[in-house]
Amino acid sequence: MLDRCCFGLAEPLEHSDRLNPMRTGALILAISMTLAACGLKGTTGGELNSSQTPEMMATALVDLVAENHTFGEGPPPFTEYLIQDRIDPSAGAPTASPDDSARSLTDAERTAIEEAISEFGPVRWIDDPDDWRTPELVPTVEGAVILGVGEPEIDGETGLVPVSLWCGGLCGTWLTYRLDVVDGLWEVTDIEGPVAVS
Repeated sequence: MLDRCCFGLAEPLEHSDRLNPMRTGALILAISMTLAACGLKGTTGGELNSSQTPEMMATALVDLVAENHTFGEGPPPFTEYLIQDRIDPSAGAPTASPDDSARSLTDAERTAIEEAISEFGPVRWIDDPDDWRTPELVPTVEGAVILGVGEPEIDGETGLVPVSLWCGGLCGTWLTYRLDVVDGLWEVTDIEGPVAVS
């Protein structure tokens, strides 16, 4: 359980280093061809085996809501779960630049997330999270929380999933979970890289 009460960032994740677009495209193509030739099931950003991303995303968001909601011990206190229907570019790091081109979540991802989170309370899918914040930076739905999930990175039976939770100007969490396949299911095993809490 996170017990931090102030905003802070540690050093950036090594895997978040950016390459120029042409080099990135060439690198993705080279990795794709290598993985296909070797018969590996690893993926980059979930692109080569997107069937794994729904379970990973749902597992990460459940851990965020149930364990790292910043309200101490006990169940999460939220009345409703406003979940972004697109990849959240600031998941994992609140200083990330907005990205209007972020992809929409797939039907399978939305279904897995909704089934998992609805155990905690009502779920509502939203587009732009800024439309759901008041000028005082609290959700427009009283007692609600805004959740976001970033693009998973998968390498065989391990992966990273960035997530975000926002319930007010002084109520937010951004982190990246490491997940591993345990007994055939994705399970959160650690937090990777920086953690920000406001």
